Amino acid sequence: MKRSELFFTFLQIPVDLAMIVASFVIAYKFRTFFEFVPVVYVEPLLDYLKFVLMTLPIWFAVFVFAGLYTLKNYQGRLQELGKILVAVSAAIAILLAWLFLSRTFFFSRLIIIYVWLIAIVLVTFGRSLIHFIQRFLYRFSIGIHRVIILGENSSSRFIISELKNNKKLGYKIVKIIDEQGIENLERIFAKNPADEIIVANPHIGQTKIAEVLEFCRAHQIGFKMTPDLFLVRSSHVDVKTLAGVPILEFNRTPLDGWGRIIKRLVDMIGSFIILIILSPIMLLVALGVKFTSKGSVIYRQNRIGFENKLFSFWKFRSMKAEYCTGENYGGKEAQQVWEKLNKKNEADGPIFKIKNDPRLTTFGKFIRKTSLDELPQLFNVLKGQMSLVGPRPPLPNEVAQYNKFQRRRLGVKPGMTGLWQVSGRSELNFDEWVKLDVYYIEHWSLWLDFQIFLRTIWVVIRGRGAY
Repeated sequence: MKRSELFFTFLQIPVDLAMIVASFVIAYKFRTFFEFVPVVYVEPLLDYLKFVLMTLPIWFAVFVFAGLYTLKNYQGRLQELGKILVAVSAAIAILLAWLFLSRTFFFSRLIIIYVWLIAIVLVTFGRSLIHFIQRFLYRFSIGIHRVIILGENSSSRFIISELKNNKKLGYKIVKIIDEQGIENLERIFAKNPADEIIVANPHIGQTKIAEVLEFCRAHQIGFKMTPDLFLVRSSHVDVKTLAGVPILEFNRTPLDGWGRIIKRLVDMIGSFIILIILSPIMLLVALGVKFTSKGSVIYRQNRIGFENKLFSFWKFRSMKAEYCTGENYGGKEAQQVWEKLNKKNEADGPIFKIKNDPRLTTFGKFIRKTSLDELPQLFNVLKGQMSLVGPRPPLPNEVAQYNKFQRRRLGVKPGMTGLWQVSGRSELNFDEWVKLDVYYIEHWSLWLDFQIFLRTIWVVIRGRGAY
């Protein structure tokens, strides 16, 4: 880790503790100034300050345990906010238990609530300020990671684009090399000093990758690489012993058992609430489809769901009715138009994507760009055919072209949004798409679903990668 990262990581400690003290002061002033509930008696502010200063070690210990001072690169605001929420809530619970058991003196219950809310806001603000300063210094090449990219394929192109365009990541590409460059790594490194090497082509031979890894170890620099399909397959394993012999056990998805039950409950409640909130928007979209083109408002299409089951997939119709494929729409003529367009397919693998699709209506282009055409799938979620978050449901003709590994996508319910949508959307090729889906299946958690859901909102607002 660079010295600047160590400094900013250490800086979080005094800033967090200062924000905790400030939250008590603000909560006290708020309680005594705004008498929403009549104040009978409140301990003097000095007593509160003595108490919070005495309990700062508890706050620090809880924050450490919650992983708020991990020596890793900044992982993202949502993940950090979740840790702050858990840490502050745990610290407040410990302090309340301490006050109850010690019977020292009684805090105002409103002040405790205020401290809990204000501390979350202030700690988040303090850390956001640190991250802002850190990103500002990146403009002057202070604290940036200088990297050498090894690989010239679709994965490396996406990584290169992300590192160049997303300045807040703090990376600067100093050199891009192919497999032949490994032989001249010493000379390249001497001319282009770097902090780490990223192997973006997993198909380079193991011997070559081991050579790069040893080079990084010898020069005390970081090493990262994108995984191949086997590493994605084996990324969720446990090592156990059977009769004294080490055994690798490939775990199934956490969505088995209670995970599936919990996810279904969240889907039912979440889709019902979202339907109520977005029903006025859905009505406007339906009217827009109805009055801007002839044909049905809803487009139904057969898709493959969980365990290879066929279901009726719902969307707001974005194409002219005569171009919609299916017996109830354009029929054979629409199929012939699709076959002609398929020759211009801009996506790889068994999927079809094309920019400026001539079959779209003017209003259809708008609802596609904003993803408003996806909203009827909330009914698919309510019926249990889909989930709010999961792999995208494929067409039957796409599944017919899947290999064994790609069929792993069918191991859970398909979702309205997923990891691939918030990780590049249309810029990703199909192999990367599958890797992300498999990673999601093997590492599912409610927190991961929550992050994907919130990131989806931001991706939709930006319109990033939508065709």
